[in-house]
Amino acid sequence: MEPSSSSSSLLDGNLRFDLYAVLAALGLSAFLAVCFWRLYRLTVSARPEDMLPIAAPPSSCAGADGKAALREKDVAALPVFVHGADGTAAVECAVCLAEMKDGERGRLLPGCGHRFHVECIDRWFRANSTCPVCRATAVGQPDAVAAGKGGSPAQVMVAVQS
Repeated sequence: MEPSSSSSSLLDGNLRFDLYAVLAALGLSAFLAVCFWRLYRLTVSARPEDMLPIAAPPSSCAGADGKAALREKDVAALPVFVHGADGTAAVECAVCLAEMKDGERGRLLPGCGHRFHVECIDRWFRANSTCPVCRATAVGQPDAVAAGKGGSPAQVMVAVQS
């Protein structure tokens, strides 16, 4: 009976080694799959503000959509507000997709009324001249935008009392 128990323990040892090798291979492949998935998520779901150019190329004044970027003085002329100071509801910045917190500075686009973080929209305007949400012109005549959409320009009547 001695030879049979020796071959049985040898078989158990080989089987145990094969089982450990399979488990190690499965663990390593799971680890690599998680690493590759995280790398994929980091590269695909990058924030939009990271994908915008930091500065417009010096040889060209046009943005990616062919429209000229806004000048620094036009961007600086846009109104700035402090979120929460005026009692407004929660606002989500459409550039970075983050909600504005109380005390954060934002810009209000006068033509369409959309609100954004100052840093986000300033970076956007280095390459574009329109609102990222509705594509209305950020500076200029807002009634020209309404006329271009088929609507009639708003009429303003001023009553002067003498």
